[in-house]
Amino acid sequence: MTNYWARFEDKNGNIFRFDTRVYLKPINEPSCSKDVCIGAVIGKNPGSAQPSDCNSATLQPIILDNDKLLPTVKNIMTKAYNEAGIALEENANGYIQILNLFYLCEKSIRMAKERIKNYQPNYPICCSEGNNFNFILYAWGGPKDGLGCFKKRFFNNMRVKNNIWFDRNAREIKYTIPDENGFAKHIQGLSHEFIVPGIVEILRKPVIL
Repeated sequence: MTNYWARFEDKNGNIFRFDTRVYLKPINEPSCSKDVCIGAVIGKNPGSAQPSDCNSATLQPIILDNDKLLPTVKNIMTKAYNEAGIALEENANGYIQILNLFYLCEKSIRMAKERIKNYQPNYPICCSEGNNFNFILYAWGGPKDGLGCFKKRFFNNMRVKNNIWFDRNAREIKYTIPDENGFAKHIQGLSHEFIVPGIVEILRKPVIL
């Protein structure tokens, strides 16, 4: 049983990770009939996490390999559910969708940016981006990272009820979509006290997608 699942594809010698899910509770396997997407987090690109079965094209357990984002998402959401007074058992098959600016697996963002150039302008994206989301937490960094071209598709195309991000410059939670000059702080290393209250506020709202 594990909390972390995804689908991996080899595209011209590079591994891409799609449909990444962080379940609130460990599961034996995903279920199309029972699983419920609670919200989403947008990060830069998949880092060091690896497939557990390189020959599988379906959802499979992820080998974290020192990946910090996925456990951080789980810890933040667990704390938010506890503070909202919502039992995790009420959403035993609930998961957070992990979206990325691009989906090429590489722990070095410098190398990842170089390698993704080989796929532009039609680089692969995850079909999960077309889903309806109760909330999206933006954690894709600042305007000087050279990734602005990958952020643009998220500005107007997402089906989302609530937006949330921690503005590193203003040192406060914001409930908008970060613009091109916004600095949406990475959640790794971010004190939970800065972001959990905002997620709690969203969780307590009625979910109408």
